[in-house]
Amino acid sequence: MKRKSIKKDIVIIGAGIIGCAIARELSRFDKKVLVVEKESDVSYGTTKANSGIIHAGYAENPGTFRSSLCHKGNLLFKKNAEELDIPLKNTGSLVSILNLSEIKVLERLLKDGKANGLKDLNIIYGNENIKKIEPNINEKVCASLLAKEASITSPYEAAFALYENAKLNGIEFLFNSVVNEIVFVKPLKHFILKTPLIEIEAEVLINAAGIFAHNMANMIGDYSFEIHPAKGEYFVFDNDTTGFVNIINFSSPGKSTKGVLVTPTVDNNILAGPNFEYADFRDLSTTFDGLSEIKQKTKDLFPEIPFKKVISSFAGLRAVSSTSDFIIGSSHINNKFINVGGIQSPGLTCVFSITQIVIDILRDLKIDLKHNRNFYPKRKKIERFNPDNLLKNFKRFSSDENYNEIVCRCENVTKAEIIEAIKRGATDIDGIKLRTRAGMGRCQGGYCLLRVIKIIYEELNIPYEEITKKGNNSRIIKTRMN
Repeated sequence: MKRKSIKKDIVIIGAGIIGCAIARELSRFDKKVLVVEKESDVSYGTTKANSGIIHAGYAENPGTFRSSLCHKGNLLFKKNAEELDIPLKNTGSLVSILNLSEIKVLERLLKDGKANGLKDLNIIYGNENIKKIEPNINEKVCASLLAKEASITSPYEAAFALYENAKLNGIEFLFNSVVNEIVFVKPLKHFILKTPLIEIEAEVLINAAGIFAHNMANMIGDYSFEIHPAKGEYFVFDNDTTGFVNIINFSSPGKSTKGVLVTPTVDNNILAGPNFEYADFRDLSTTFDGLSEIKQKTKDLFPEIPFKKVISSFAGLRAVSSTSDFIIGSSHINNKFINVGGIQSPGLTCVFSITQIVIDILRDLKIDLKHNRNFYPKRKKIERFNPDNLLKNFKRFSSDENYNEIVCRCENVTKAEIIEAIKRGATDIDGIKLRTRAGMGRCQGGYCLLRVIKIIYEELNIPYEEITKKGNNSRIIKTRMN
């Protein structure tokens, strides 16, 4: 079958938070932009499985992209979170040590943070002073670095916000589309990007393919970097543990990571992890050894943390580059092929400062960036049902009878919210789960899964046996009994 062919000015490969942020930034301009994604929805790679930390900007090696962009990114994230209704809580963070022999670690982080422009950064000495911030912290903790500018967010909610606003402003997205080949046509000075069903012509390609970024670069003959995926495993605690920790807590950092963290989330759970282990590109398994390591390091900070309240564990993959830094710039093979790879921590923090660099690169290439006069910067998140606000709920019930039906009891998610998630782009179980939290609570979907499947069937007319967890072949129902 002959592939369909379309033309665009700019194509972005990858719809993680980096690809979505670049897409949203490009929607400010009058350009035809397409985002190509191999998964069935945005945020299904590294974005959906990370710590959700907006770092203050003290932990990166000086002179790196990661260091130069972090604190600036922290400030830009707060501005954009307000515009896009992204959940954000300014909790602050602590890096704690159990022995004063490690004090030089904190002093180095303090020095680097001050050099990067941080103001609310200082070392707290004495367990009694640290317990004023974190009452449940280990009594052996003797000093902590307090960074008041650190915050927590929801990384996938941020990606959905960027996706929705980009679409509102004219950006197109193509899902379930694996890039098989990239060809540069020299006489016409454009790329041809080939997927199984469509060929796309574009003047500029932006490579934001996450852990597969080097594969995309290899297709044009660029072998200047490699991506080595590193797995990080996590524990998720029930939301009735709210208040056990008040702030983002890091153990002393290691060579490869900022240390295992224990943090509240914006949805009132506790998150503990991650560890660091190089892995296969599709290895999202959790392991006994990995989770045991996290459990021990977590207990070093919080000996009484209630592990009986763990409701889930998961793993994510970091895109660790062979340069140990972000890779942002035009390829030496073709300057209109822009690599944005190796975006591991603090990539979430830096997302909006990264987009500014990409726009600067496009301007250096003399790409015409005429402003989109119809650009609208704002987006509102799906309004959550609140069982404690009776007046507001009465108004909802009056306007939409679907607010009368609670689909997910653990997280109080109504049928109306799930229908709204589908209207905003969800086509499978995880798309609804990440947008509404249906299935994220104590029973992990035991009650609501079949109800969500029924709503997908009703709203999208997808046969039950074709409804998937997260696209591709992840079908939930093997066969339908008549």
